[in-house]
Order: sequence, then structure tokens, then C-alpha cells
Amino acid sequence: MSTALVFYTNGTEDIEVTATVDVLDRGGVKITKAAVTEDGSKTVTLAHGSVVTTEKHINDITDTYDLIVVSGGAGVKNFAKSQKLLALLKEQKEAGRLTGAICAAPGVVLYANGLITTEKATCYPGCECGGQFLTDGVVTTEDNLLVTGRGPGFAVAFGLELLKVLEGQEKANAVAKGMLVD
Repeated sequence: MSTALVFYTNGTEDIEVTATVDVLDRGGVKITKAAVTEDGSKTVTLAHGSVVTTEKHINDITDTYDLIVVSGGAGVKNFAKSQKLLALLKEQKEAGRLTGAICAAPGVVLYANGLITTEKATCYPGCECGGQFLTDGVVTTEDNLLVTGRGPGFAVAFGLELLKVLEGQEKANAVAKGMLVD
């Protein structure tokens, strides 16, 4: 069973993080939700008012995961200034494990901190931080180590692509069929 670490912070885009977690869960991925907050709280308020209490705080993360996911929304600035998160993402990349980032996160978190180049990534318009991103909805690098999504409208497709990379096309197809996704 694959494992995923999904980060939440105040201002995270509701649909991006919720759809991704839902799709991965339907695909049998073991998910750990972790909050990135300055005060150590595991409860966050998402961009559109949903309140989520995670299992862990970022400071409690000691395990490695097959996938780390960072979503966008106004809270992306909290992710970008978290040295612990940036260190985990760097370690994930160096170890050759999968990272997923959607909306503003590819530009504001990954690109702005030197964790990716943009030759094969997508990002929410206006959040490129000087990079040249593709305008595709969801993009996967050739090495299958980075999946990026452009924004909220691509949240389910982003989750399905992450599931495909983790568990295979057959599993992703089964989940998509069950969700009535064409």
C-alpha cells in the first residue's frame, strides 16, 4: 500500500486538498494529514471556511512517504515560509520519491525555492514567480516524480494522476469509473 503525506494550512484551497485526499483514499492509499501552523495547532481553516483537524503537525513528521502533496490557495505563503516543509520536499526530491503540487504551490513553494524547474510543470496563472510554466491542466514529469495541477478545476484530475503514478493506470481507471469521471 502506497503512503501519502498531505499538508494543510490556514488558507489552503478546500477543493484541491479535499478532492486529492478523496481520490487517493478511494484508491487505497494510506494518507497522513499534517498541519503547517506556527503555533503547533493541528486545526486549520481552509480558504472557503472548512475547518480541518489533521492527525499530525509538521513538526511531528518523522516517517518517509511515497508521496507528499502541497495544495494552493491563499495559504500557500504559509507553506513557502516553512523551513521544515521545504526540507521535507527537498529530501523527497533527492530520494526520488513523488511530489504533487497544485495551483499556486508549484510556483510559490517549489519553483521559488529552487525545488523544481519549469520545463514540465503547470501552475495557477499569476503565481509563476518568474518561471515559464505550461498551461496544461495536469502535468507529470517523464520520471514520474512530480505531478502538478493548474488550479481548482483540475483537482480531481490531479488526484487521479497521482493515484495512477502510485498505484497504476488500472486502479486510477477504477476510481475514475466509480466517481463517474470520463
